[in-house]
Amino acid sequence: MLFRSNRNTLTFSGNYNRGKFETEQTQRVDSFIKGNFTSYNLIENTSNRTFENLGSQVSFKHNFEKSGHNLSADFNYNSSNSSGSSIINTQTYTTTGAAKGNPLLQQNISSGDNQFYTFQTDYENPITDDKKLEAGFRAAIRDNGSINDQYRYNAVTGKYELVPSISSRYKFHDEVWAGYTTFSFKSGNWSYLLGLRAESSNYLGTLLNAKGADSLSFKVNYPISLFPSVFSTYKINDKQDLQLNYTRKINRPNFFQLMPFPDYSDPQNINVGNAALKPEFTNSFEVSYNNAYKKSANFLASLYFKHTTNLITRYVYRDV
Repeated sequence: MLFRSNRNTLTFSGNYNRGKFETEQTQRVDSFIKGNFTSYNLIENTSNRTFENLGSQVSFKHNFEKSGHNLSADFNYNSSNSSGSSIINTQTYTTTGAAKGNPLLQQNISSGDNQFYTFQTDYENPITDDKKLEAGFRAAIRDNGSINDQYRYNAVTGKYELVPSISSRYKFHDEVWAGYTTFSFKSGNWSYLLGLRAESSNYLGTLLNAKGADSLSFKVNYPISLFPSVFSTYKINDKQDLQLNYTRKINRPNFFQLMPFPDYSDPQNINVGNAALKPEFTNSFEVSYNNAYKKSANFLASLYFKHTTNLITRYVYRDV
């Protein structure tokens, strides 16, 4: 849906989709003790899942009298939910292929929902032919909940029984607030783009007990941080230029990296996150030289240096 006047444009849009899929997978995992092959597991996984997604967007743009001078704003809303189950059959075999003991039969029943809101506004003003100012603000808010119940087959009762110690119910609320401004200009053979972004983020995760009451919460609150950037280009001649760049960036841990409980869906590869993880911060410096020495061909050489703090890495524990 579109509404338009001489200088203002207002747009509404939306989408909806749903689906269902089923998968069957067999995986072999070999086991070694002190370098010697001792046994192997065959893991058969049959799963099915359904999902539903709803999204909408409202956009507004105001054009000032001067060409290229405008103000825009966008609001996005996305809602999704999913549910599914899987049966995992794990059988251990000797090196000769004989079955060892009874198979481990597991059932996983899970569901999740996600609400995601974003608001962004941008301002653009070409002050002169050689100068341009841009600024903006962005807010992103997300609410997520997930249930992951693990069952194991009881040969005595002939039923799958819930195992609370390896099941999980988790929800989190995540907020990111950011503002930015950039100013580009030229001076002689040099052209510059100077930028500064300010950002703050808050994360609250809550581990729920079987009855749904709050049992344990995890917070990662990061105060306002500044992210400067400098991009400069020196035009040597019509075919050659030299670029000098500096940026400071952030990389936040994702949902699975923050989940503080073990995921036993694959007993051979148990994963657990760390709710105390903080974002990564990276300072990048780069020097590059470009030479378009002939038509449809150019030579590019770059030298860069990066320094990262609070590096997020995956730790693998092996008990052998």
